[in-house]
Amino acid sequence: MRKHYFLFLLIGMLLVSCGKDKDNDNNNNGGGNAGTETLLPTVTTIEVTDITATSAICIAEVENDGGAEVTKRGVEYACASFSGPDHDCHMGVIYAGSGVGEFQCEMTDLYANGTFYVRAFATNKAGTSYGEEIVFTTTDPYNGYEYVDLGLPSGVKWATCNIGANTPIEYGHHYAWGETMPKINYSDANCKTYGTQMSDISGDAEYDVARYTWGGEWRIPTESEIRELKEYCEWRWIEKDDAKGCEVTGPNGSSIFMPAAGFALNQDPLAFVDVQGYYWASTPQSENEDPFGGYSCSLSFFDGNVPITWFSRYAGLSVRPVVD
Repeated sequence: MRKHYFLFLLIGMLLVSCGKDKDNDNNNNGGGNAGTETLLPTVTTIEVTDITATSAICIAEVENDGGAEVTKRGVEYACASFSGPDHDCHMGVIYAGSGVGEFQCEMTDLYANGTFYVRAFATNKAGTSYGEEIVFTTTDPYNGYEYVDLGLPSGVKWATCNIGANTPIEYGHHYAWGETMPKINYSDANCKTYGTQMSDISGDAEYDVARYTWGGEWRIPTESEIRELKEYCEWRWIEKDDAKGCEVTGPNGSSIFMPAAGFALNQDPLAFVDVQGYYWASTPQSENEDPFGGYSCSLSFFDGNVPITWFSRYAGLSVRPVVD
């Protein structure tokens, strides 16, 4: 009898043990599923850059995959807000691979002086999430040359390229102050304004290379306008498509790129190329400070510094036009 009792007791303990193991398995599976629940990915629409009349680049980032592989990411853009009740102006979707990290997409089918909306998206097995939408306006080329409204207090717009350049990263030509043609030799002896008292030349086609070359209302910026550019904008030294220079971002978030094209002097090769940028303003130094008439205002930059100085007029500097 005792033998049978211990046998039943042993069988009962085994049954209880198996039941507990089964319960534990069920609990672990449920807890594991809850702990590894897949969420929507986290994606941020960072900024829109390189805005022209027909194109712009949107930079975005997938910050978190939500616990599952991000299989699609990119941007979608439209001519009306995505949050609008009657949104019916969807223009396109651009895919940019998969996974987490920063990415960029170029929108190339835009039109001049148009207002557009763009937002980033990312997709995993839980679904698709979106970043905040960014609104931007494309440029409206003036006299065939593009400009950017940086949101400056004066309202002046800055060209996207130097005179003589076809893209923002090209150096363009170098000019002595008050001259309308580039030269091989930049010296005091062949500078037509050196040693002459002058008034501000902005808009004077005889001396202003921007007005002479581009026409319309294009002109060399004044001293006050380059000071405004320096004081109201964020200057960031960058390398853009193998060109070094400064990305200049205005109060409204729009930006231009100014390459470090150095300067020309005598017949020597360009000095400080990819190291410093030098740009003319239209304002000569006052007669009291410069009775000889040999210096005019210029803006320069290198790395994190953006000084405004008075430069010898016979040196060849870059010119970045403005328009009101």
